[in-house]
Amino acid sequence: MKWIIVAAFALASCNNNGPGADGYRFEQAEYRRPTVQISIVEHRSLSELQGAASAAGADVSEGRSLRAFGVISGDRASCTIHVVAPDVDYQPEWLGHEVAHCLYGRWHS
Repeated sequence: MKWIIVAAFALASCNNNGPGADGYRFEQAEYRRPTVQISIVEHRSLSELQGAASAAGADVSEGRSLRAFGVISGDRASCTIHVVAPDVDYQPEWLGHEVAHCLYGRWHS
């Protein structure tokens, strides 16, 4: 029991602002929305996802690794996340990345 408390304290005191599994570092929240309605759109391929992103106005220039994207409603009460279907390419870090955008807005540069 003593070791668990010490380990928990040590972990809590660490600065965990390094990059996540998606390679991004959380910089600053544009806003904080604790409740938001999220819809998921699954695409059957990366090229289909990138085509949808381009149609939505996202930057899909060559060399940019776009693996998911989100569209936040004007009132920020709802958000739509586009991902490649997990049975095609399971990469949960991108789903989590986009959920963070739904909750915190533009939090990285």
